[in-house]
Amino acid sequence: MARALVLSLVLAFSLADATPCAGLYGAESLQCAWEEDVKSCLETSCRGCGGEQCQLCREDAQRIDTCCQDHWHSVDPPQMCKDAKADLEPKNPCDGLYGLQCAWELDAKSCVAAACQGCSGEQCQLCNQDVQRIASCCDEHYHSVDPPQMCKDSKEEAVTNCFDSKCRGCGGEQCQLCREDAKSECCTGSMRTPSCESSKAVLP
Repeated sequence: MARALVLSLVLAFSLADATPCAGLYGAESLQCAWEEDVKSCLETSCRGCGGEQCQLCREDAQRIDTCCQDHWHSVDPPQMCKDAKADLEPKNPCDGLYGLQCAWELDAKSCVAAACQGCSGEQCQLCNQDVQRIASCCDEHYHSVDPPQMCKDSKEEAVTNCFDSKCRGCGGEQCQLCREDAKSECCTGSMRTPSCESSKAVLP
């Protein structure tokens, strides 16, 4: 009888030691209990799944965040809860190496969208594709980095259109002189283009 009691106590202590939160106290214990509750919540939520579907279910940030909220404790959240919350937060599309260039492009697009607000149908398409408008927005939101491709293309086309309108009907050296004179009107804004930098680049 005594031996059976001793074995029962040893088994009970072994099971207690085997629990993930054994030996933890205070905030650490609560944080551990929170994480275990979340894991149990995920197992319940994903019951009946199979194979890869199970992994995707258990790694679903929205599902994890919901379980974390449902089993909230008044301590610092477990890392898995922090990670899930971070995954759900809106990402800045301009993080990384080309941040300023990306920000410039987004600013220019917002500027064009604001300028075309209230349009409809084909009018909107024409407004949003107007190279002069895009070039102006790119100039307004200039950054000291290599311009986004949309700004390069629109600025070059806008400048070329300006030269063509000013010097329509010219020929040979007359065209070069005309375009040199037109630079003061066509090459405005912060952005520079090949056409504005070199008179040879704009010869017909």
